[in-house]
Amino acid sequence: MKRIILFILLFIGTACTLIAYVGYRYYAPPRLRKPYQMKKPDDTLRIAYIGDSWAFFHHKHECIIPQILEGVLHRPIMVYSYGICGLTSKEIYENMFDNYDFRHFLQMRSYEYCFISAGINDTYKKMSTSYYQQSMDGIIQMLLTNHIRPIILEIPDYDIQRGYAYQQTGRKMLRQFSMFINNTSLDCKQQFRDALDELFKTKGYRSEVSIVHYKTWNNNYQNDLQQLYVSDGMHLNSNGYTTLDSIIAKVILTTRHSNVRQEE
Repeated sequence: MKRIILFILLFIGTACTLIAYVGYRYYAPPRLRKPYQMKKPDDTLRIAYIGDSWAFFHHKHECIIPQILEGVLHRPIMVYSYGICGLTSKEIYENMFDNYDFRHFLQMRSYEYCFISAGINDTYKKMSTSYYQQSMDGIIQMLLTNHIRPIILEIPDYDIQRGYAYQQTGRKMLRQFSMFINNTSLDCKQQFRDALDELFKTKGYRSEVSIVHYKTWNNNYQNDLQQLYVSDGMHLNSNGYTTLDSIIAKVILTTRHSNVRQEE
């Protein structure tokens, strides 16, 4: 009997240790690494569009950024997209180092701007805001070290409630556990927007990094779900990408005009 009790206690202790270790690895922010070097700019203005499924599906969309910018800047404009569906901000950052294809995508061309779609899956999976902040900080540092201006997508107004409702029971239980552990609400989009704003204030990124605020293109919730998103309420349709691309182009023009005024 004593052996049975001892075995049960040993099993419980081992299981608890394993769960704690896996939980720590899953929820812990990334360990920041030393940035690597990318190519320097040339006559062509190149823009990278990286991140999660929004970046993945963007490469199938007929991007309008070049036609907006070329007539104003009088330079060839190229936009390249690389995304991996389902990645959190931490996973995007780590893939910039560990994924050969992703790293090659970043190093093979000379980018001047990089649009980053990251954090949507953080809110979807109920990660912590500190997890998001540290991951975004790492991505920003990587790009700034290479003199690439980051353009950050603020968490858009996607249908986060629907995203939760259509998950299987096991996933819902995991999300509930994550909300408890990470102090995030079911609709935590604004928590993450505030966290990004806090990161910018703390790090002083205002002059070096641009944010595409959701209110500039995605501020009419019910209408936008019909006009900009596909039926899942989480991914953009063609009109959504066109709308977002036009805002990205305007941000680039604003930053270039600002730089010209500073030089004068």
